[in-house]
Amino acid sequence: MPSKALQTITKVLNAPEDQRQNLMDRTDAQLAQWYSTPSGRLELEELAYVLMGFAWADAMKQDIVPLIIESKTVGLDEIDYMEEDLRGLQAYWQGTGGEIVAGIIRNQRERMPREEMAIAIDLHDDQIRTSFWGTLSDLRSHAADKMRLLPMEKLIQLVARALPAGTTIDGDPLTAVVPLGTLADSDVDPIQRAVLRYSKAGVSFVGTQHALFNLADIGLVYGDNVSAELFRTGIIGQYKGSNVVVVENSTDFFGDDIMPENEIWIVGQNAGRLTYYGNQVKTQVLARSGFNKQWESARDAGMSLFGAEAGRIGRIVLS
Repeated sequence: MPSKALQTITKVLNAPEDQRQNLMDRTDAQLAQWYSTPSGRLELEELAYVLMGFAWADAMKQDIVPLIIESKTVGLDEIDYMEEDLRGLQAYWQGTGGEIVAGIIRNQRERMPREEMAIAIDLHDDQIRTSFWGTLSDLRSHAADKMRLLPMEKLIQLVARALPAGTTIDGDPLTAVVPLGTLADSDVDPIQRAVLRYSKAGVSFVGTQHALFNLADIGLVYGDNVSAELFRTGIIGQYKGSNVVVVENSTDFFGDDIMPENEIWIVGQNAGRLTYYGNQVKTQVLARSGFNKQWESARDAGMSLFGAEAGRIGRIVLS
């Protein structure tokens, strides 16, 4: 059974937004005091489990990767396979009494990878003792922001490896290097047509606002709601029938942009898949010197761009 403190925390986090701040103000001192006691410190891992669960849920609500490629969740102990290219079955007309010719089903099967999406944050005991809800709210927000970027970071790494300059398929171009400021539909449309041809599914243009702005003069039509506010992420319009998805950029540990500001991708929905294994997250709190604690959380997931070699991704680099 959860302790009274954990029940209170869960109630506050589940409260309607217009009531949450009042509940936080009323419970802040009491909870700060409880988690300063030896019994409260022993309960920190359960608190981390509750808080990180909310942070992961926040991150998944804002994850835009499912707008670009397939996404699914399977059981924690399951193996996920990508299966496609089913062929061999035949349907045809024939004369009455004729021999029916059977086909052989052939398919392509690939096992999805399995890794961990992990995050670790250090907190000092005094941060919880002096501002319980302020510290936890900051931790939840910070963790959700970082978790939300992890699937996109992986997708960026895979696209960069899968599509070097000069990539073609059956003579159709899949990449282009275009001088900045000179992008024309004659650079974009052949790649879009190729990806549409080989994807046989929805196709999206993907990039930062800075990169996608280059499409504005050659066919990008913004959605009605974009005129009211500038979206950070999500679908902002269409380019000649394909959705245009803007990615909010951020920086890595070294201060480098995660998403290249000079690239536009054209991605088929069946170019790859993001698979989550199970719905629950793993958490632990590790003691560090000087009354510091490291809060860690992870979730099993895997991503594959199995459609890259089949022509389902295009890449435009603005040089």
